Amino acid sequence: MVRVAIVGTGLIGASLGLALGRLDRVTSVRGWDRDPGQLAVADERGAVDVAAGSAAEAVTGADLVVLAVPGPAIAAVVAELAPALSPGAILTDVASVKQRVVEALQAAAPPGVHIVGGHPMAGTHEHGAAHATADLFLGATYLLTPTTHTDPGAYRTLHGLVAEIGARPLAVSPQRHDLLVAVVSHLPQLAATTLMNLAAERARDEHAGLLLLAAGGFRDATRVAASNPELWLDICAENRAAIIAVLDDYRERVGALRSVIAVADDVELRRVLGAARTARRSLPGKETATGALVELEMPIPDRPGVLAEVTTTVGEVGVNIEDLGISHAPEGGRGRLRLAIIGPKHAAIARAALEARGYEVMERQP
Repeated sequence: MVRVAIVGTGLIGASLGLALGRLDRVTSVRGWDRDPGQLAVADERGAVDVAAGSAAEAVTGADLVVLAVPGPAIAAVVAELAPALSPGAILTDVASVKQRVVEALQAAAPPGVHIVGGHPMAGTHEHGAAHATADLFLGATYLLTPTTHTDPGAYRTLHGLVAEIGARPLAVSPQRHDLLVAVVSHLPQLAATTLMNLAAERARDEHAGLLLLAAGGFRDATRVAASNPELWLDICAENRAAIIAVLDDYRERVGALRSVIAVADDVELRRVLGAARTARRSLPGKETATGALVELEMPIPDRPGVLAEVTTTVGEVGVNIEDLGISHAPEGGRGRLRLAIIGPKHAAIARAALEARGYEVMERQP
């Protein structure tokens, strides 16, 4: 049974409160927000069972503490909460940038508190508890970022809760996470912002009715430009190096596309458009996995970092782990790790990736 505390009851925090509150094994959800108005809305909508009077009150006695606050604020929040955190508690976050955040969590959390970084790839351009929904995470990828310090039991608990709210937990290292989201999340936001500002300025300077002509494609491409600017100021500051590298690559590709159009190279233009069309059509849908459950079992050395290596290896090939368990040999030194994966195809991909890392993997139907 799990007692949950959520610090920060905006869109993501309140949605997690609603989703976790539905689970039979979650006995309570306590919440706190520095904005009393947001906390009141979360309480009214049932996202929290108890609206605490302080952050420390919210986390006292909690088994799982979720920090749904901006990344730059996390270190200070953890330092404030540290005396109230219980030994054995799991401390996670929902920040869009992971390396610096996980390092801050590990540095500030007291001994005995287990750190597992998290990032739900879900949300809308709206913000605040008023727009929260328990279904926000259904079918969405929920990134977990284990490290060599991650406790296997804590990871399994959080992984299980994430799966139970309908999300697809996927493991990736904090460093790899920041490079990946710079491409699939941060660049689209900045590209949409640039396009929206270009159209708005053209409408003001050249044709007042331009935005009235905006069709579905334009609206789809610029939807995220309506996101909260303060959130993106924080993200750009926290993930500056990765974002700049991706923007440089994007600029080169846009320049190359400009050259292709300028010289009327229809052959190359057709290739570029066709490649993008094929890639777009192959994107996986936001849906839950189906199929037979396959269990992969492997002997592992009983040392720090094995869990992170195995789970991130599987995550990097795009395979979701439904459940996992570790048993330790009585004599110590070695153990066995079991991974449950849906579908023989995905199990084969995961097995090949692990065997390439030197693991001896056996496959069986559970």
